[in-house]
Amino acid sequence: MKITIPELSLVVLIGPSGSGKSSFGRKLFLPTEVVSSDACRGLVSDNENEQAATNDAFDLLHTIVRKRLGRGRLTVIDAPSAFFF
Repeated sequence: MKITIPELSLVVLIGPSGSGKSSFGRKLFLPTEVVSSDACRGLVSDNENEQAATNDAFDLLHTIVRKRLGRGRLTVIDAPSAFFF
């Protein structure tokens, strides 16, 4: 599969848990390009499944995305929903 993406882009991978978003992202993008809501939840609570940390996790995700895009870096959001808007 060949996908052409402009250098400065925001790519959003949205779908239900277990649908393959993360696997797809790992195949097509560098690890540093992907910002995962689960990883952010883990960073703020030490547990990627801790739903009580979701608001803090998305605050962190938004900060990382803003900083990456502000530096002109391709950024990929991996999240189970459109909660990040």
